[in-house]
This record gives sequence, structure tokens and C-alpha cells, in this order.
Amino acid sequence: MLSSAYVSPGQLTRQRTGILRYINKPARRADLLRVVAAVLAPSPAEPPSGPTAPLAARLAQPAPGARAARITVLLVEDNPINQAVAQAMLSKLGLAWQLADNGAQAIDKVREFAFDVVLMDCQMPVMDGFDATLAIRQLPSGRGAHLPIIALTANTMPGDEQKCLDAGMDAFLAKPYTMTSLRTLLARWLPDATSLPDRQPKTAVEPPAINLSVVDTLRGLDENGSLDLAREVFSVFLETAGQGVAQVQAAIHAGDAQALGHSAHALKSSTANVGAQILSACYFELEKLGRGGQMGEAAGMLPQVLHEHRRALAQLQEFLTDFA
Repeated sequence: MLSSAYVSPGQLTRQRTGILRYINKPARRADLLRVVAAVLAPSPAEPPSGPTAPLAARLAQPAPGARAARITVLLVEDNPINQAVAQAMLSKLGLAWQLADNGAQAIDKVREFAFDVVLMDCQMPVMDGFDATLAIRQLPSGRGAHLPIIALTANTMPGDEQKCLDAGMDAFLAKPYTMTSLRTLLARWLPDATSLPDRQPKTAVEPPAINLSVVDTLRGLDENGSLDLAREVFSVFLETAGQGVAQVQAAIHAGDAQALGHSAHALKSSTANVGAQILSACYFELEKLGRGGQMGEAAGMLPQVLHEHRRALAQLQEFLTDFA
């Protein structure tokens, strides 16, 4: 089934009418491949969990030797990239999960299945997280009255957390979040915190180089609501970023504070526009150091800047490959 404007029937309705899968229009190649492969595969038509795109398929592989999880998480998220990252984190933590693309689907899922916790995005099509939380709390027989619901939102202005709590949510997790912050918050609300396995690597896990919400922003700015603008912006950045970082290096090596401030200022904006927030913060700091003539401190920052530059380029290139 192909449905327009993110309007799709609930799972029970689809089952009654014999619909095995649906795709929101305009259909993307990754989504089409996913649903066709799922229908043709010998596995059940509606598996309890599964990634939604090639990137998700690579990210969400269970950890080697992972045991079957008792705890089940409902992830309510409409952005495919955010879905992929969150699913990968849940899998790394050894947790089972199901996915809902919007608040209306979340209500259907909670009505049909028993979950231990819900991760609820706030801004979604069809029904947002606030209305979905209210509806879940009002389900018959008190089914959703005491279900822990954790808000996921990129809004971190004063009052945003209280708005989520006032809507009936139990906790608040700001995007982009790390696996450490997710695990810490989940442990507070799961029925048995000690049963949540610690699958963190022994070495520290770096946060994503790119804030994944930038893809949504660029898609919203595109005339056709497609990924063409994101592809164009990312491609231009990949073509020009090398020259920019070379200018920063040259300025630092030459001890030219004025050139450093000028170059870092330009890069601070361009990196922010592609979602490279950590790299943008580095350039912001270099700009201040350049304007203050603190070239020794700037030289000390250069290895970190180059590291973040390489990470950002690698992740943007991966996005372009998946969006091709």
C-alpha cells in the first residue's frame, strides 16, 4: 500500500484488509527495498523489530553473543536516520524494540502489546507525541496509565521539559543523545534496572559527528520535500571543506591570528549548516583564539579539529551513499 501525506491505517486495520506493508509517498528506494524484501522473505510479515533503511541495517545488528532481551521498548520516531541510530543503541543495550512512525501508530501498538517503556518523539506527522501520550494515558483498563513514557526532543529551551511533563510524560531526553545518556535514563524507569546489560565498549564512545536532525531540516526546505537539497548541500561541503581546513592549518602554522579568525568564522557557519555541531564549536573556539591572538592555544586545538573534520566528512559521505 502507498499512502500520501503520511496518512496510513493502523496495524489492525491493515491486518483485517490483508495489507502486509505500506510506504509513505513519495517512496524512497531504501523503503521500497525494505518492504519488498520483507514480503518476499520467509520471515513473518510483521517482525517485532527491524531497521528501515540500509544505514539502519548496518547500525542495528545485535551485539555478538547478545542474549534474548526480556525488556521491550516502543520507539516512536518518524525520522529514518534517528530511527536507525536509536535502534542501534537499543540493540547494543540488549533490548528488544518495536517501532512506530507516529503517535497514532504508537497508540495502536500500546493497545495491542505490552511494553516496559516508550521513547516518544514530540514532533511527528499524523499525531505528535503530546497528543499520543494523552491518548495512551486514557486507554481502557488503565493499560497506559503507568507505562513510562520518555520524551525525545531537539527542543531544549527553558520550559520545554516542563511542557513534556505536563503532557503526561515521565522524563525528558534531549536530542542528539548518546548511548550513555539513554542507558542511564532507561535504567531509572525499567522494571529491573539491574537486568539492563551494560554493552558499552571499554573505550569511550564518541558522539555522532553530524546532528541527524539536519536531514529533516533540509528536507523541509526542499521544494518537493525530497532529499535533493540535502544531497546538494552535503556534496558542496565535501568539495570545499578541505580547502577551508587547509587555510586554518596554514594560519596556525604561520602564526597569523587575523587569518585564523577570518577562516574559522566562515567554517563555523558552514559546518553548523551541515549539522557538524562539534566541528562548528571547534571553529567557534578557534575564531575567539584568533581574534585574541592566542595562537599557542589554537595550535593545541588543531589535532582535535582535524579529527572532527575527518569524522564529519566520513559521516556525510556515508549519508550520500545511502541517499543515492
